[in-house]
Amino acid sequence: MVYFRTSFLIGFLFLSSLGWSKVWTTNTGSKSEGELFEVLGDRIGLLIKGREYHFSLSRFIQADQDYVRRWKMTPRCPSCSKALGTRTIEAGGVKYHTSCFRCMVCRSGFRGGDQFRRDAWNGMVHVKHFQSTGLCGTCSRIFVKRGAHPKQFFADGRMSCVSCLKDGVFETKILNEVEDRVWNTLTRIGVSKPRGKLTIRLVDRGLLNKEALKINARGNLRGLTLTKYKIVKGGSNPGTTFDHIIYVLYGLPYIECESVLAHEFAHVWLNEKFIESTPPVIEGFCNLVSSEVLEKEKSKLASILLDNLQNNTSLAYGVGYRKMKANLAQKNWPQLLAEMKSKSKPPKL
Repeated sequence: MVYFRTSFLIGFLFLSSLGWSKVWTTNTGSKSEGELFEVLGDRIGLLIKGREYHFSLSRFIQADQDYVRRWKMTPRCPSCSKALGTRTIEAGGVKYHTSCFRCMVCRSGFRGGDQFRRDAWNGMVHVKHFQSTGLCGTCSRIFVKRGAHPKQFFADGRMSCVSCLKDGVFETKILNEVEDRVWNTLTRIGVSKPRGKLTIRLVDRGLLNKEALKINARGNLRGLTLTKYKIVKGGSNPGTTFDHIIYVLYGLPYIECESVLAHEFAHVWLNEKFIESTPPVIEGFCNLVSSEVLEKEKSKLASILLDNLQNNTSLAYGVGYRKMKANLAQKNWPQLLAEMKSKSKPPKL
């Protein structure tokens, strides 16, 4: 049960504390207009042209860094990021504007003893009204089902918020763009493109789970890699050929699709080198490769996906990832890839 109290503050606010849009300048001289909406350690959130981005504070000139420090010193409502005024309400040690502290469904303000849920995007809803909301399968943003666009509800049972839907990958053309962007990062760290045939398909959850049964894979899957190989002895063209097929859920937002493809491309790399090990090593490595792509992105969604990797409790995907991340911190990518290659067990001819 959540308890909160109201308070009334009287005072004056400096104009510099307001969350108005301003022009931000990087150390290289690039300029962008955006509104500061959050500060998380050494990273800041900027709203630029309606999209939320995360940047390292050190990316910007000293004047902008000073602005952020002044902004951070002003008490703010976590729901709207504006400075707290004369009317506030407190819940769980956090203060809100009384006008912001209300249920998304019934639009009524929360009262003492009310139970509510809040997402990472500061959306709030009464627990008793939660069944009237949807939860985005990617970013966990809560949205009200009433009035939502029909396209937010996928035929396979998944749901998407408007923001993730807008960036959803539904077409092969966009998927190809994502693929190129991912390979640009992976080839830089030493994960090479496959020698064999590679096919990527956008599918629904039903088909993905059906194909996953072929390798006894289960869970909340976003992607899957199946590899077939053939060894040719003698003749005019001896050697090993590979045929890879990657299944990816349709409709994933661009950045999550990047993350999933990077993970599956890492599987392809491992498969072509016949690298075998325990699930924590294999899946941990693939998630580490995926995180390398997410680190290049600046959106709040990328930060959330990275947090999901870091906080995953799965032995293979979570513990394995954190061990791989710690291993990389002691080495570099060439050394880590060489270590993985040492686990290769090619079939005997």
